[in-house]
Amino acid sequence: MKPRKLKDYEVDLIKEELIKYINKDFVKKFDYENLIALKGKWTTICYANKQTIRNLNKFDEIFSVGNVFGEIKRKFRLSLEGFTLISPHIVNNYAVINEKGEVLFLYGRDVFKKSIMEVKGSGRIAVFNKNREFLGIGIFDGKMIKNIKDKGWYLREGG
Repeated sequence: MKPRKLKDYEVDLIKEELIKYINKDFVKKFDYENLIALKGKWTTICYANKQTIRNLNKFDEIFSVGNVFGEIKRKFRLSLEGFTLISPHIVNNYAVINEKGEVLFLYGRDVFKKSIMEVKGSGRIAVFNKNREFLGIGIFDGKMIKNIKDKGWYLREGG
């Protein structure tokens, strides 16, 4: 894939997704210059340091660079690593789960309400343990958190 700078509409899509989780000030201050686009079937957005991005012109095609921040199909969706990067700043659409819920969630299971210690928002949410360590992405429907992808995925499926 050929790396390129983000287009203005792509930055707007990213901002639209970030504002769901973090405050407006952080969205404004976020360093979008550290993001690079890779076009394949869809557009993969990668997060890398500026020196790495400057050196990309030495390559005709690359498979990946830095951390995959998310993907743009029609909308931008944060990846597991994208959520990890912004997790210290998440103030909306998150849940904190207890130890039993953490174990279940990291094994790819859903989490029931009795294991949820705190929740703010609904729909697609970031899931944290009681120490506020990011565990993964879920969907909260008011009764349970359906596991979308968690950090245990790397061991189970990711290799």
